[in-house]
Amino acid sequence: MTELRRAESTPALVDTAPGPAAEEEPAATPVMAGSAAVSAFCVFLVLGVLTASLGASLPFLRERFGAEHEVGRVVSAYNLGALAATVCIGLLGRRLNVRAAPPVLLAVFAAGAAGMAASPGWTAYLCCAAVTGIGYGGLALTLNTAFARGFAGNSVVMVNRLNAVFGIGAMLGPLAAGAVGHTDIRLLALAAAVCALPCFLVGRAGAVLAAPGAAPGAATGADGDAGGTTGGDAGGDAGGDADGRGGQRAWIGLELLPFLLVGLVYAGMETSIGTWQSTQLVRDGWSTQAATTAASGFWAGMAVGRLVVPQLTRRLPGRTTLPAYLAAGLGALALAAVPHLAVVAYPLAGLALAPVLPTLIAWVSGVAAVPQQATSVLTLCCMLGNAVVPAVVGALGGSGGAVVIPLVLAGACLLCLGLALWLRAARR
Repeated sequence: MTELRRAESTPALVDTAPGPAAEEEPAATPVMAGSAAVSAFCVFLVLGVLTASLGASLPFLRERFGAEHEVGRVVSAYNLGALAATVCIGLLGRRLNVRAAPPVLLAVFAAGAAGMAASPGWTAYLCCAAVTGIGYGGLALTLNTAFARGFAGNSVVMVNRLNAVFGIGAMLGPLAAGAVGHTDIRLLALAAAVCALPCFLVGRAGAVLAAPGAAPGAATGADGDAGGTTGGDAGGDAGGDADGRGGQRAWIGLELLPFLLVGLVYAGMETSIGTWQSTQLVRDGWSTQAATTAASGFWAGMAVGRLVVPQLTRRLPGRTTLPAYLAAGLGALALAAVPHLAVVAYPLAGLALAPVLPTLIAWVSGVAAVPQQATSVLTLCCMLGNAVVPAVVGALGGSGGAVVIPLVLAGACLLCLGLALWLRAARR
């Protein structure tokens, strides 16, 4: 669950050092080093490739480790690791050494990916996937926050560019899995570890996070996916707001509950499509390599949808567009149940569903009393959905025929549509 994010930087930084000579300094913002920005783009490309390749790799993992294993658990383990990283960083708040966080998390990601490549058995592979997920979630969180703070008035554009690179990686992930799968699917994790190591200059992004008086990133973002991708907003908000500032509390209650449920179900459904579509194509008669390669179509639809659809619907309110996107996605997923049409239906589903999470987060940010904290909670719910919903889909449809998986996915989309209509009614 990789995903695009909108962020607002807070440019006013005031020197409050004690002493008679203390005076307010002119407004200033921490500046992201160019080398750190380039390294961050490279890191997000690698994150996108590996994250999107996991679901596409399931047929190869089944061949490698044996059909007796529930290979779909690797996606849940990876996303649970990402969720754990987000929660821990949020709880630590200012007690965390944010300057050291990016290089440490990069090392964790590389070590976990290398462990996946060297794992002799399924249990070790699953554990290493969880470690890799910790690195992924922490890097997504901290780098999104650094970009939200490090480019002054251009931060919104730069955060979106950073996550667009993740989307490019997500399109390449299934293609890479198809290319190396018949040799040894673990080579893909090894390549991710090797490619991550030269990006050590991303550690300089920690200087932006540790800048004295830096205001917490008031970000509103969307997945990884990502998928949702996923966690940049929680980093800016949980890291700055969850440290006990003035007794502020998240805007949590019955009014927020519909947003959280829509985010949880939707993010998990998006990750489930990326996870299980290649398995369905194999059952539909495709070769493993062809099915894995074709799975990139969904991510391509997501990328195009995020660029095009919001431009076409920008004058319409979120209460109108959100159910419309989900209804269109439901139609596409129902079409995927028709034999031999899934290869077309899944890209259409990606095109239709792409704006859902950005629309949801923009909506909750507009109505929340404390937008940063509401977005933080929503992000955590999305990551929880990324970890839980694919496992549920696997339990319901993982052992059935080719038509079962899209019907389960369509059921999840129908549930999400019902929640969105409830949300629309609740916000009248």
